[in-house]
Amino acid sequence: MAMPSEGAITPSRLGVYVGPGKTDAVDNSRTWLGRSQMDATDYLDPSENIKWNQYATKYWGDWKKAGADRDFVLGLHLLPKGGNFADGLSGKYDDQFRTLADLMIKNGLGNSVIRPGYEGNNKNIGPWQGTDDPAAYRAMFRKVVTLMRARAGAAFQFDYNMAVGPSGKVTSFETLYPGDNYVDIVGLNIYDVWWQRPAATPSQRWNHSLTTVMGVNDFKEFAAAHKKPKSYPEWGLYQKGDSYAGGGDSPYFIDRMAELVQDSEYQAYFDHDWGGGTLDDFPNGKEQYRVRFGG
Repeated sequence: MAMPSEGAITPSRLGVYVGPGKTDAVDNSRTWLGRSQMDATDYLDPSENIKWNQYATKYWGDWKKAGADRDFVLGLHLLPKGGNFADGLSGKYDDQFRTLADLMIKNGLGNSVIRPGYEGNNKNIGPWQGTDDPAAYRAMFRKVVTLMRARAGAAFQFDYNMAVGPSGKVTSFETLYPGDNYVDIVGLNIYDVWWQRPAATPSQRWNHSLTTVMGVNDFKEFAAAHKKPKSYPEWGLYQKGDSYAGGGDSPYFIDRMAELVQDSEYQAYFDHDWGGGTLDDFPNGKEQYRVRFGG
């Protein structure tokens, strides 16, 4: 039986990721939902400053200026392509981060939320993963924040953003935490999966996300202990059929997330196929998403 809240619109700041630089697709999502407010998220590597980053920051800056109540959230690689912590901490990449900050400020994105080294507890996320060397991750996070904050006109907020679950040397949210002075928001990415548990029911998968180490319950305690606002920068459904053991077309997950994000600083549905599908692949979940997050 549906809970009473499952037909109610969820009051939260809403964002979406629909692909790199796809400003029109963000607007299409906003129109489909019938909302006046919609934020956008995207991802950049600091080593792309002379090419894609120039275009992307202009695209998103123009998009932000074109409408009221729009914010931009950036998932930022903590190391450039082919980079390593030793070179990063020695200052080899400093100019790349300064240049990116200047590009964002120049294009009207100087008050954006930045997620440096997102999902550092995910061993496969990129060269900046912190599961092997937490101390280097923490130090690099602090360096990037310091570099970007120092640019003229900067008013960035920095989100310490992990995924659900421990990995390697990362056994709690404290492991990679760079310190309160370098963090404005703490974030958690959640997908409707339970690794190698394809027979799990929707409620069992959700309970796992709540109670596992570095799950939702631990995250809430961590945020409260550090007196930081919470975010859910990436969340979404995931199709069945691979070892991630996604729940497929699950309105139940949409409803649980709609309840969870109500007290968040911001949250964004990851509506781009990284292997688990998009909202269009889940007709029941998509309709429930519009019920819960539509205008």
